[in-house]
Amino acid sequence: MLPNILDKKIEVYKNQKSINDLGQTEYKYCLYKKVWANIIPTSTKTSDYIAETDRAEYTFKFILRENSVKELTRDMYFIYKNQRYDIDYFIPNFKNKDRIEVICKLVVE
Repeated sequence: MLPNILDKKIEVYKNQKSINDLGQTEYKYCLYKKVWANIIPTSTKTSDYIAETDRAEYTFKFILRENSVKELTRDMYFIYKNQRYDIDYFIPNFKNKDRIEVICKLVVE
């Protein structure tokens, strides 16, 4: 049952148009909405990075109700427990048509 697995409250951020103090149009990320999701870790990759530091890249699958974020785009991102998850891609769940699977990356440097 879907309500039982959607156990994490996440924030969805969207790039929105706004007018700054000088009357100029600018785009900035703002909180779009809060939704319930299920978060499943899918893979981890580590590599050497600049100045002998390590870089870890974690991939997660977020399961959402299909209608919770109707205008989902790749330029949005999620926040869960003060960590940012960038959307890589999303696909419908063909078995359970009431949900969508969003593949996200959490990059820790």
